[in-house]
Amino acid sequence: MQKRRCGLLLGSLLQAAIFAFGANAQSPSGQSAPSPTQLNLLYTAELWQNAQGGLRRGASYMNNVDVQLRIDTDAAFGWTGGRFWLEAFYENHTSTGAQYVGAVDQQSPIDAASKFDTIRLYQVYYDQTFGSTDVLFGIYDLETEFSVTKPMSLFLSKNLTWNTALDQSGTMPHNGSIGPGNYPYTPLALRVRQALSHQISVQAVIADAAADNPARPASNGVYISPRYGALGIAELDYTPSSTTKLMAGLWEMTSKLPLNTPSAQPRSTYGQQGVYVGGTTRLYAPANRRGLDVFFTYGASSPQVTNTVQSFNAGLVYTGPFDTRPHDKIGLSLNENVTPASYRQAQRANGQLVGSNETSFEATYRARVTDWLTLQPDVQYIINPGYNPAFKDDLLVGLHFEIGHLFDL
Repeated sequence: MQKRRCGLLLGSLLQAAIFAFGANAQSPSGQSAPSPTQLNLLYTAELWQNAQGGLRRGASYMNNVDVQLRIDTDAAFGWTGGRFWLEAFYENHTSTGAQYVGAVDQQSPIDAASKFDTIRLYQVYYDQTFGSTDVLFGIYDLETEFSVTKPMSLFLSKNLTWNTALDQSGTMPHNGSIGPGNYPYTPLALRVRQALSHQISVQAVIADAAADNPARPASNGVYISPRYGALGIAELDYTPSSTTKLMAGLWEMTSKLPLNTPSAQPRSTYGQQGVYVGGTTRLYAPANRRGLDVFFTYGASSPQVTNTVQSFNAGLVYTGPFDTRPHDKIGLSLNENVTPASYRQAQRANGQLVGSNETSFEATYRARVTDWLTLQPDVQYIINPGYNPAFKDDLLVGLHFEIGHLFDL
């Protein structure tokens, strides 16, 4: 109880600070050069109404306070090509996905699916460039750099953050912080990126497969154990322009994971592997920085230890739909998750019916109202949420908004 009260107090203080600064925020666009040290305060909140289907109908309110500190070591200390990043967040305990929807993945980028208010040190890393080579070491979110395209960042559903086959690695059944190393559980990692030409690059990361102690998911630190091993990802990128990208990657997790077998016959194995491909390009460009982009990703995973063996997503994003609002974005997307036969058979042997797929659609519009306020209404429709045929199709309507400002220190 004392920990929860402290979390609420810290969250309230940070929220108050952001509102106070945000109300008087001035755009930094007029500055001649950014400061070597920058502080970004961001308050993100979402109001959701689960209109039908899923676990149950009802309304929810989630909020997140994020604090980022960035130091350019070249400008600050004369260390050419270096960057230090420190980020922490507070998240309230409400979970729209876990309490109302029950889908395979969360419907919000700030949904921590936790039963308690959470304060976490989210990212702490140092990034250094050596010519055409870039090296990052520390605690960081792998989904910010791997299996992603720029248009995907518009959507709120975490099905569109990564391909779900990768996102669900190590999480069947749910093993707390074991997994691919993304929000809210971020691991210790070493990432190396090498530019082979102006258009082709390769990047690879080796990360702890258990961001925290799985027996204590509320803990916050580095947890290294031979049982949970490591996660490795390698990706090849082709980017001929700022709006076109093709990518292909493979990954492997060395953790000890439960096999898809009936509960009366539990068995485990070491290792899980997967691959993914994806890309994006601009289809139509009526003006500079405005236009219609299309994207897709496809991922596949070894079927023995997962609930999602394949996933596919695709979408369209239009930037600047109106002449008077060149920075607004509107998007439509679909996602298809497929469960392996071994998982369905194991669940049926345990008396639970499981469908073969989950399909979701999302429509969203992101509007930058002022320099410090962004609004984003969002609608999601989920068919067969959680692979559970007993659930009715889910209709989720929400409003996402952000209040924040970047300060030069």
